Amino acid sequence: MTVRIHGAATESVGGRADEAGMDERYDRGGLNTRSKLHELFQTTSPFPDHLADQNGRMPDLSLAVDLATLKTRPGRAIEAALRDALRTNGLPVGERLPSTRALAAELGVARSTVVAAYEQLVAEGRLVAERGAGTRVAARPELPAADPVPANRLHRLRVDLVPGEPDRSSFPRAAWQRCVREVFRTSPDDLFGYGDAGGLMRLREVLAVYLARTRRVDAEPSRISVVGGMASGLAHLGRMFGGMGIDALAVEDPGFPFHRNVLQRVGMATLPVPVDGEGVVVAALERTGARVVLVTPAHQYPMGVVLSPGRRAALIGWAHRCNGWIVEDDYDGEFRYDRQPIGALQGLDPSRVVYAGTSSKMLAAALRVAWMVVPPALVGPLAEIRGRDPDVSGLEQATLAELIVSGGLDRHVRAMRGVYRRRRDLLVAALSESAERIELTGISAGLHLTALLPPGIDEHAVVARARDASFALWGLAQHWTGTPKRGGLVLGFSRSTTLQFPHAVAQLTALLRQSSD
Repeated sequence: MTVRIHGAATESVGGRADEAGMDERYDRGGLNTRSKLHELFQTTSPFPDHLADQNGRMPDLSLAVDLATLKTRPGRAIEAALRDALRTNGLPVGERLPSTRALAAELGVARSTVVAAYEQLVAEGRLVAERGAGTRVAARPELPAADPVPANRLHRLRVDLVPGEPDRSSFPRAAWQRCVREVFRTSPDDLFGYGDAGGLMRLREVLAVYLARTRRVDAEPSRISVVGGMASGLAHLGRMFGGMGIDALAVEDPGFPFHRNVLQRVGMATLPVPVDGEGVVVAALERTGARVVLVTPAHQYPMGVVLSPGRRAALIGWAHRCNGWIVEDDYDGEFRYDRQPIGALQGLDPSRVVYAGTSSKMLAAALRVAWMVVPPALVGPLAEIRGRDPDVSGLEQATLAELIVSGGLDRHVRAMRGVYRRRRDLLVAALSESAERIELTGISAGLHLTALLPPGIDEHAVVARARDASFALWGLAQHWTGTPKRGGLVLGFSRSTTLQFPHAVAQLTALLRQSSD
């Protein structure tokens, strides 16, 4: 077995390190291997004969283990290394992993630590374990929708129903330009300094008022942290909770693959919790033993259900019983079409809910401006994790603050709510008329809906046909943890322009008719 270990110490774990060779190579590059600068060790240990498979091959696994984390939190380090290996090493389905005893000996940790790591990956559907057959790489469903259009074909896209972004042509350029001029005209010289890591105080003050008015969020400027997009905010939260001794976070299933990927990259295990017609199932959440859960209560992604009042109360109760935390991703809560937007969950208990919002759905993903409103008890830990460097340009923050104060953001959201409502109506009508037995969910809010396919229509075949026709389309399968429980399509109606959208709908209905023949 080959194990690569990188970390802060200079001694290898469970093997030999060619330190002299590494010293020479690093010294030539001007680095001291005995500093805390990404040291790399190569160790090689043979497997005993009894670990060979039926063809006499020894299992081989390359692991990049964070040595610093291995010493302090070995289970978390091993889980993260195994996930990376399964994702990047191209291990074939059915490939047997080293035994827990052998891997524990190699890494110099207790066998129970490796057993727990394997069990976690089995629970996530990445591995399968059978008595007498060892632990093997699990079969994963083919997910052509995960990369719907190859990079070399992006320039030939003709149809786009991918969710997650607003219409790029709708960005309020004139209003933004006016706000930029106003910022340059009126701002003090301090704006051109490095700024506060937590965000420009002017924007935090404006957001406190805006979020209270539009989303019923209980916010004070001192509890608002401005971050460079939702991915950055989630990564900060993952590191913060890790520093508090929490190494697993519950997520909705189905849910954002993006959420799971970001959290796992910072070493957090993700525990799937089922979603039903009322939102996340709190009884199932309690069984995971998690102390933190990430939810999308206003418009669950991707199923589109709204967290019911009863579930909201139950979720708050769970947080108090386990001394836990709720992370609320309010990614498109401003867009509701049947009534006024439902208030944020955070307003029910600001002491237990981290509220996360973003400009990426209201304005443009390119702005990379998002915000988190954290409970008082988490202000210090989050600030410690973030350090001193801000994520977002102070000029962008000042311009967004001016757009909000001037009423420009309200006007834009109001106008786009009407545009997106009309597109949703067109899509719903077309699917209802031309595609029998398709069940639509999540149509009352947000920038996407989900079409649950009947047994006669294969999701993967639809996505493959769409890809061949330069049609960007996402299937539901990639949103599940493990084996998908229902086939479907997650259809965004915001990214195409107003002129392109009717053509996109016509192409979609034609595709579904072909797939059902």
